[in-house]
Amino acid sequence: MIEKIRVEDAVGLPLLHDFTAIMEDGFKGVLFKKGHVVEESDIEVLKDIGKDHIYVGELEEDQVHEEDAIDEISDNLFGANIEASDVSEGKINLTSKVKGLFVIDRTLLRKINEIGDYTITCKKSYTKVEEGDRLAGARIVPLWTERRQVERAKEILEAGPIFEVKEFKKLKVGCIITGDEVYYGRIKDAFRPVLREKLAEFGAEVLGYEFLPDDEDRLVATFEKFKEEGADLVIFTGGMSVDPDDITPRAIRETHAEVIVQGIPMQPGNMLMVARLGDTYLMGVPGASIHSKVTSFDFFLPRVFAGIDLKREDFLEIAEGGLL
Repeated sequence: MIEKIRVEDAVGLPLLHDFTAIMEDGFKGVLFKKGHVVEESDIEVLKDIGKDHIYVGELEEDQVHEEDAIDEISDNLFGANIEASDVSEGKINLTSKVKGLFVIDRTLLRKINEIGDYTITCKKSYTKVEEGDRLAGARIVPLWTERRQVERAKEILEAGPIFEVKEFKKLKVGCIITGDEVYYGRIKDAFRPVLREKLAEFGAEVLGYEFLPDDEDRLVATFEKFKEEGADLVIFTGGMSVDPDDITPRAIRETHAEVIVQGIPMQPGNMLMVARLGDTYLMGVPGASIHSKVTSFDFFLPRVFAGIDLKREDFLEIAEGGLL
């Protein structure tokens, strides 16, 4: 049985949980660990952090301590490329072991948080992360919970882990920069520097930058050349709007690739086009990427490098929050 007693009466008894302190010198952390046996000298220290009373005793058979409630499910919370901290102050932190894309099973995350006492919070799904980045934290709210809540959490996690990090792959990429105005030197190209910077972030092997006029046949032929060279991704720029002389979307369709989406509910970058032919993705990038630091291209390029199988619904679900 658990009972509340004065700290003066706790001398010689073990603490039931970690005690956190926030000190004037800026320290915030564990001052006393669970199991610490209270000494006379601890009384004033505990009072200084606002603890005039503490809990002592033993939990009932159907009660689970906060540390055990997290420890019992921690290994099943996460999958590839993630590691967990030790339980401290009743919680664990998850961090990334690699540079990659953080991916969440949102359904399982919601189910865990609906149980009652469990609270799990994290970064947004599809966030780019670096090695060592903190991804998520998990704990229960009270000092102890009911055994049935722990068992329910275990049952939910039988469906698979909630979190994983997909490590970025080193892809072969071909770039096709389209437009009579650039090809014939009427204006200076502004796309290649943008693509070079974005692709360098993933360590891509760039097969080349091909400058072409508005000629469907040449666009298709250049795509086929890149594909024969083993391209995992071919990026098309220019000619992505609805004007009659913007032929890039037609050329992408002429490759016989399966079009996943043409136009998405995100701005800037409404006119993004994504298709797939075998193992090769094709991305038609709208001109907004030249002038805007973050566009739809920046949202979905990491998913390609993470090896995610893109589907139409992936592009539709970003309408909320898609006004960048």
